Amino acid sequence: MNSGTKTSPLLTLTIASLIWVALNFFAISPTVRAEPIILSPDGLAAPVSTITFDELNIPDTAQVSTEFADLGATFLPNLFYRTGDNPDWANVEGPNLRTGDPEVNPFTIHFERTLTSAAFIAIAQPPTPATITAKLNGVEVESFETTVSIDNPDNYFGFTDIIFDEIEVAYTAATRMRIDNVQLGEASPGGIPFQITNLEFDPANEEVTITWPSKLGDSFSIEWSEDLLTFTELDDGIEGLEGSTLYTDRVPAGTVRRYYRVSKN
Repeated sequence: MNSGTKTSPLLTLTIASLIWVALNFFAISPTVRAEPIILSPDGLAAPVSTITFDELNIPDTAQVSTEFADLGATFLPNLFYRTGDNPDWANVEGPNLRTGDPEVNPFTIHFERTLTSAAFIAIAQPPTPATITAKLNGVEVESFETTVSIDNPDNYFGFTDIIFDEIEVAYTAATRMRIDNVQLGEASPGGIPFQITNLEFDPANEEVTITWPSKLGDSFSIEWSEDLLTFTELDDGIEGLEGSTLYTDRVPAGTVRRYYRVSKN
């Protein structure tokens, strides 16, 4: 592929469990990985903007969802606005958002633009194991596991060097979590990128169907890999259809995992 080729993020076909997992790739390189922000003291080095939650005058304990949309983010299904902080909470100053009453788990920070980086403060008492996931159009792009605690002063979490439009936070302990200082990084060039949108496996015929957005006149190539190191081309002259294009690949018996990549010629 040349440097002008526009390539989708990769999707993994795990045939043993029939689970489709979006991988963590940005641009066209099969070896470029996201850089998650885990237990950072300050989050992004140079955020474009930061939502501190003191931008609006909202009553204490009111539910919050779309109130901060003009600043770049909405909060789903709902979090609760808290006007106070605690001097023992590192980095949390002034208004913030809290889960609970009733419990909201998981919750999502949904960004109004597709971003390449974002971070936020999260604290919890008691501490809780948590899974923090970046998604694009509802599909997982990158995920990591961590512990969110009220006692750790390094309490920023997030992602860089990927393309995503929301961050989901799921946790396991019976706790209350607070978030603050949602940092927004650069918007992705061209908005929502070209990407694979679906994989479907037909076990009876041992076939997988790959779907991606397209329009008439587009031309695509598709490749697969077993190890993300060596890719094999399946077809380099697929004509795009209006709306979306489908490609069906025969998967040999005994295959456990395949990685697919579609490129716009």
